[in-house]
Amino acid sequence: MSLLFSCKNLSKYFYETKLFENISFDIEENSIFQIKGQNGTGKTTLLKIIAGLDTDFEGDILYKNSKLFNDKTRYLKEVLFLPATPSFYEDLTVEENFNFLNNFYNFNMNKIKNNLFKYELIKDKRIKNLSDGQRKKIQLLFAITLDHNVFIFDEPFNFLDTESQNELSDYFTNLKSNNKTILFSDNSKVSYQFIISDMVNLDDV
Repeated sequence: MSLLFSCKNLSKYFYETKLFENISFDIEENSIFQIKGQNGTGKTTLLKIIAGLDTDFEGDILYKNSKLFNDKTRYLKEVLFLPATPSFYEDLTVEENFNFLNNFYNFNMNKIKNNLFKYELIKDKRIKNLSDGQRKKIQLLFAITLDHNVFIFDEPFNFLDTESQNELSDYFTNLKSNNKTILFSDNSKVSYQFIISDMVNLDDV
């Protein structure tokens, strides 16, 4: 495998409070990379930095041997970040939300209708009436439709029942088999059905 990300001496401070300091690690292409740590150690912040959503940090990140945003347009087309808390238009149905998003992403709706999370059973429900688990599934369905090279998931197993956690594990395995790279944070007790290629534990820094 070739090197995809090279993160050197990453530090993040909030005013004078250190979140993490001088973290260095590499992420190989076509791998599953985990960021671990207790709440408050900076898992979400580190993922946002790698995703290019937080630029207020010290250190260097190379993506395919180039500075992170040498080609920002290409980078944002290749790298997808999904936050821990899904965000949709609350008064629209699931299907209406996807139709709206399709104006921007032009994804394949057949991938949604023939998927692992039973879209047809909830497509006519308004987002505000969905459970946290159903919202998470809708967010993951959105990711499934896209063809990015790198998927960054913040706490993707939160709110999912055991069956859905297993389905998500299978999805991770499928992504990797299709030469995609996955970064994810997780602090749950989920028993993964995939092999983690490497990790960084923020409890140890």
